Amino acid sequence: MKRKKPVEKIDDKMLRKAVATAKNQPRLAFYSPLAAAVLNYKKNTVPRYSMSDELAKIVEAALRQKYPALTQRVKRLMKSGNKEAKGAETKRPVQEYPEQEGGS
Repeated sequence: MKRKKPVEKIDDKMLRKAVATAKNQPRLAFYSPLAAAVLNYKKNTVPRYSMSDELAKIVEAALRQKYPALTQRVKRLMKSGNKEAKGAETKRPVQEYPEQEGGS
């Protein structure tokens, strides 16, 4: 018998808040000597190489793969100018999406 994928709920209020926060402060920071070494090597050997652009592409691709429904919702909110974020205090129904296999 095939197991159903777990369903994770998306809290619309928290999603709008997260999008608003990300628009105000879009930078991320994390600790990874391996990533730092690889990206610094690329920066020093490839003309006009951008670590930031590379990291954004890698992280966004991984997020789309692991959380496809959530990333689609975020993209829609960001594209709409996040007008809904201004109404973060309004109640919206919580929506659900299946979690990807192998996800945590």
